[in-house]
Amino acid sequence: MTLVDQEGSHLASTLTRASGLFEIEAPSPGRYRVMAERIGYATTWSDYFEIAADDTLAIEITAQVEAISLEGIEVQGDARCRVRPEEGLAVARVWDEARKALAAAAWTQERGIYRYEMLHITRDLDPDGRTVIWEDRTLQQSHRQSPYRARPAEELIGNGFARQSADESLYFAPDAAVLLSDPFLDTHCFRLRRDGRRAPGLIGLAFEPVPGRRLPEIAGTLWLDPADSELQWLDFRYVNLALPVPLVRAASGRVDFKPMPNGTWIVESWQIRMPRPVSNPSPFARVRLGGLAEEGGEVLRTHLNEGTVLEGDLGGRIAGIVFDSLRTGLPGARVFIHGTDMEVLTGRDGRFELTHLRTGTYTVSFSHPYLDRLRFRPSPIEVDVLEEAPTPARIDFTAPAASAALERLCSERERTTIGETPGTWDRSNGAGVLLGRLTDPAGVPLEGVAVRIGTREYEVTRADGGLWRWHNVMIVKTDESGRYAGCGVPVDRTLRVVVLRPGWGPDDGRSKDELLSYKAAWLEEVVRVSSGQPLAFLDFEVELEPGSP
Repeated sequence: MTLVDQEGSHLASTLTRASGLFEIEAPSPGRYRVMAERIGYATTWSDYFEIAADDTLAIEITAQVEAISLEGIEVQGDARCRVRPEEGLAVARVWDEARKALAAAAWTQERGIYRYEMLHITRDLDPDGRTVIWEDRTLQQSHRQSPYRARPAEELIGNGFARQSADESLYFAPDAAVLLSDPFLDTHCFRLRRDGRRAPGLIGLAFEPVPGRRLPEIAGTLWLDPADSELQWLDFRYVNLALPVPLVRAASGRVDFKPMPNGTWIVESWQIRMPRPVSNPSPFARVRLGGLAEEGGEVLRTHLNEGTVLEGDLGGRIAGIVFDSLRTGLPGARVFIHGTDMEVLTGRDGRFELTHLRTGTYTVSFSHPYLDRLRFRPSPIEVDVLEEAPTPARIDFTAPAASAALERLCSERERTTIGETPGTWDRSNGAGVLLGRLTDPAGVPLEGVAVRIGTREYEVTRADGGLWRWHNVMIVKTDESGRYAGCGVPVDRTLRVVVLRPGWGPDDGRSKDELLSYKAAWLEEVVRVSSGQPLAFLDFEVELEPGSP
């Protein structure tokens, strides 16, 4: 509902309540009328009325039930770009419906009707803008008055939608108030367009800066559903940037709008993509596009003043099941997306779902405590996600049996041996596997520490030349997680496991006798691997400085 004076100026606006009631305050005594606008329907006007100081008038308006259809509009017949298109043209009809939604969104934001819980997202993408290299998500739990607020229209039109310098580049997106402003409408022209691939079934109101504009600008499209005339989203690109053409083409943005049940409109999500230039070493090569930096936000929950909570859209989703080796759902598995902090735990039936994902290609994997101890790292899966997809992207994982994980571990594990080469491990050779982890007292893993594993009583034989040969002893080193693996150890025998002192590894120039001597030992434990269960674990907690065990 908009209060209009005799000159046609729009003075104040409001939205009707669920009962149809509304209240508008006139700025001064005078002669006015009220305009009633509803998306998808014809505009209705009240009669003119006089209002004096301190007067309160009750006005009843019967809105016309005359639907406005945008279906069947011929885009090719109205292809010229027009500044403030005049009434009667097809482009004016589309703009009028888009304007109603933008006006409702601007009014909602200005009044601060809602408080928003937001998810702030920053991402690094490959040059194609598909594969997610890195992603960070921050939950902004404090209630915000607006999902995002643009710079004032006068500033953007006067200084441009981007700032570029040797130190940084800043890109700005418009909000509803900017798109409705006189400075924007005076410097941009509109035409109709369709895009069967990116916006099938929708009609677009495209805009671009008027000829002669040299400042960094935006050109884009407001997309509407012809069936109900509702605004869906705005996509835009940056133009007039002082960058090579491939980088300019990569700079873009998007704003998604959402109607609320009470007739208000909000921005549901927004994003800006910025090019990351990479310099070629050749002095004759141009700067190329190395990737994209993306920043944006999504509304998770919208809080009304009355306390009602409206949940935001779940966005793109990935769902599936983690199975164990018997094809039963595996509970407690951690499913995660590489390069992000996105992760979930599977439920009792092994099911999982990752939500609030943006369009892109994600690399997904899983882990489980028992697989972590077996040092098993499953092969990740790449999955394509579409925000608008009605169903989640589907992937399933299968965790291997412990024996299969051990075979893989032992086939890949490097180890140093002294004397005879210990047998490798498989399910049939009758040997065992000893696994463990080394940490300091704070739980920090110790990498590159040598661990000696052998039978408690070494077997020795006299060789030619008076040399002694030591049997059944191996030395392994811990990896970046502090874990070690002894594959092919004897079963049903007591094993002597020794953590060697720093500088006493097999690559430190020590002789075999030194590595087997008591002087090499930092910590020592004994363990027995059973033939009935040929897998044992032995962890150590060691001080950072060598000392007595």
